[in-house]
Amino acid sequence: MGKKDKKEETAKKAKRKDKLSRKEKIKQEIKSWIIIILIAVGLKATVIEAYQVPTGSMENTILVGDFLLGNKFIYGPCTPRWIGIPWTRIGFGIPWIRLPKFRKPKQNDVVIFKFPKDTYYNYVKRCVAGPGQTIEIRDKVIYVDGKRFKNAPNAKFISNFIYPKGWNEPGIFPKGAGNKDNYGPVYVPAKGDTLWFGIHNTDIIRNVVELAHHKFELRNGKMYIDGKYQDYYVVEQDHYFMIGDNRDNSYDSRYWGFVPYELITGKALLVYFSWDKNIPFFKLLKKFRWTRIGKIIS
Repeated sequence: MGKKDKKEETAKKAKRKDKLSRKEKIKQEIKSWIIIILIAVGLKATVIEAYQVPTGSMENTILVGDFLLGNKFIYGPCTPRWIGIPWTRIGFGIPWIRLPKFRKPKQNDVVIFKFPKDTYYNYVKRCVAGPGQTIEIRDKVIYVDGKRFKNAPNAKFISNFIYPKGWNEPGIFPKGAGNKDNYGPVYVPAKGDTLWFGIHNTDIIRNVVELAHHKFELRNGKMYIDGKYQDYYVVEQDHYFMIGDNRDNSYDSRYWGFVPYELITGKALLVYFSWDKNIPFFKLLKKFRWTRIGKIIS
């Protein structure tokens, strides 16, 4: 073999090595991205997640246009409950488990949870009362177990008008509990409680039964759960009563009922970004609320 042939053979080997090294680089790059994605998904599912706030129900603690980070670890992270296309309803539910918790939600926590009436949506409200506690509102003042509940420093009241005691507001939960300004008293069910039909409020029993994924029916003045006649129901999980800091403009537990522990996903942690949707886009720099970035939610 001549010198020319040897050079050609060496050049060919170098090209092959170069191709192999490129393939290896691509493989390594793909592996790195897969690992990054898996870590990100794992963190999102178990430790921290970003949320956008579309309504003013928590003003002025949380503003419309705030983007929040939520601590999912504190209440016990959950494995994914749903697989599908992000930001759509296209997908399906999957079996899930809750991992060990640091603690359960407590009074005054700002909690992120799946909306009980439609779990596609995440809601953010303040936990006012927990399992085994009794909530009452007198002339817009909240009492829990007879003690006055301290409003958040940035709580908002739109109007000084107070709906009178004795007037039952349409759509209030449970029926006959009064109105948003004079409400209750209402007991928040705890795991292990026994709710007796005919003694306890039927709306409350229905709410708790259906939140536990059972079918509730009334037939000829009798209670049926999953098609079977029952005198009572034993509560299967703890429940919480959530109210927005913007008390006069909040769709909350006063209207749709309790939040079961299984639907609670995290605790609001801080604002990582914020912008004012009312300011035109061409005034981009003014849209950003720089002073809210990094604000701790409490």
